[in-house]
Amino acid sequence: MSGLDNSPADIGHQRTFKTSAMRVIVSSLEDKKFLRSEPADVAAGLARLGVAEDSQIGSFYLRYEGPLSSENTGFLLLDVLGARPQESIEAATAVVRGKYGWPERYVVLTSFLGGGVMVYDLLTEQVYDVDFEGGDALLKNDQLEPRYRSFLEFLRFYFGEASANV
Repeated sequence: MSGLDNSPADIGHQRTFKTSAMRVIVSSLEDKKFLRSEPADVAAGLARLGVAEDSQIGSFYLRYEGPLSSENTGFLLLDVLGARPQESIEAATAVVRGKYGWPERYVVLTSFLGGGVMVYDLLTEQVYDVDFEGGDALLKNDQLEPRYRSFLEFLRFYFGEASANV
């Protein structure tokens, strides 16, 4: 079956998800240690963040569990869940929303590195490279240009490959 939702089903050795149309695949993460064992838990976190399950980012996090590193950057791609900002998208996003007054449309994707962070826009699905030496103000005022036109494009940079199908 194509697509994803909250409930995985194991059919033989193939792991599938039902109902949503989007399915993001990163072949280097298809090892069992990266596949999410409890999608329902992360679905609740995605909902709290305002992330649609059938979006590129929702599809990715329903399938894969982080945090995840990259050979292409020093940023650590956070998981949705976790208690501390250095561990989770939820916690890191709460910090920047509280401390810097960021609108709810922006979700932090990565660890904080060298005064910067990668940020996802819920409305456009674009990804921004935001520094805290003026870039954060540009982001809040809709003046910062996106670094990646989509979450999938960001994943292709981060992992060197990624694909999506409907």
